[in-house]
Amino acid sequence: MDDSFADWAPEVNWQRRKQPLNLYLHTPFCHHRCAFCPFFQNTTKPGFSARYADHLICDLERKARWLGPTVAARRVSSVFFGGGTPSDMDAADLARVICKLRDLYPIDDDTEITVEGRIWGFTRDKAEAWREAGANRISIGLQSTNTKIRRSMGRLADRGQIRETLQNFVALGYVTIVDLIYGLPRQDVASVVEDVRFLAEETGIDGLDLYALKQFPGSPLAKAVEQGRMAAPADTHLRAEMFTAAAAELARHGFEHFTPQHWRRSERERSIYNQLAKTSADILPFGSSAGGRLSNVTISCHRLLDDYETAMDDGSLGARCTIQEPKPGQDFTDAVMSSIQRRMLPPLSEWPAHEDSSAIAENWRVAGLIGEPQADGIPLTQAGCFWFPRLQQLLAMLTAQSVGRAA
Repeated sequence: MDDSFADWAPEVNWQRRKQPLNLYLHTPFCHHRCAFCPFFQNTTKPGFSARYADHLICDLERKARWLGPTVAARRVSSVFFGGGTPSDMDAADLARVICKLRDLYPIDDDTEITVEGRIWGFTRDKAEAWREAGANRISIGLQSTNTKIRRSMGRLADRGQIRETLQNFVALGYVTIVDLIYGLPRQDVASVVEDVRFLAEETGIDGLDLYALKQFPGSPLAKAVEQGRMAAPADTHLRAEMFTAAAAELARHGFEHFTPQHWRRSERERSIYNQLAKTSADILPFGSSAGGRLSNVTISCHRLLDDYETAMDDGSLGARCTIQEPKPGQDFTDAVMSSIQRRMLPPLSEWPAHEDSSAIAENWRVAGLIGEPQADGIPLTQAGCFWFPRLQQLLAMLTAQSVGRAA
């Protein structure tokens, strides 16, 4: 159904006009590949920015035209420029993309518009241009603020550059968010705590994500560890200590534990896109390798840059659309995903009809992973936030077993 977007999408978009709509624009370019990253696709080269901006604008215009009058009936809750490295784009090019999407889609002053990037190359003139165009939130992948650890992972900016750049974003009025990874080689608990202290006291950031290192097979990091050129990453026990210590430091500086992996200094940081992207919310994608969905139709834009650009030039969609039939137990799976973003699990009364449900919940409570049930669900403890991917996996298994027995 790839070339029939104009036939089915307007009706679906109209039917779901009261549901949140989010836009995702992907920039599949990076200055170089970082050691921990499995997602590298295209090297940033001179002249790429204007050409890619042209194709993004073409994509925005084409989908808006094919959605027809329904595009105006559905307010956009959030926009996210992800990558790759969107901040590698030239100031004027990304600014005209932002202006174009604001012209075409129902975006207002309350819409969260995030630009993702890295410190290296994210100049003040870019931040000023994109703020003027309408961006209001910046998310920076730091991984660490320790210069030696950063350099070992392929990150170029030092701590002084981090401080100056983040302070510039804050001064320009951006909601400013950073990502940290814990469990990296050569990291210890003290270095992770120092990351948090530095960011909280010296940069003025609004929010912070803590992500456990994932060592992807075949990544430069995995190969370096296998060949003995780099120390092994932290084990689960040490990662748990890092998470606990970092959470305590964030609490000491007045940050609210907002979602399992995210903390915020105030309600100014809403994390709209990041929360909705972890659920089954609608996300309209633009750009090579972007992915999204409208209702039960997944939309996967062409991964290869040449294929995507050719599609934009010849007037086609540049994406594959696939109907995803709901799986048995999908309602509960969606409820789990949504609840976890509130640091909760669904009420036990909503769990699958399985004889072990109550026993599992009690075991998790005794282990300190969940608290006492509340009216709107079962709260995750701090330990539960660390282990939430495993809890989510076990609940999915419970659902599958329940569905299998009922079949």
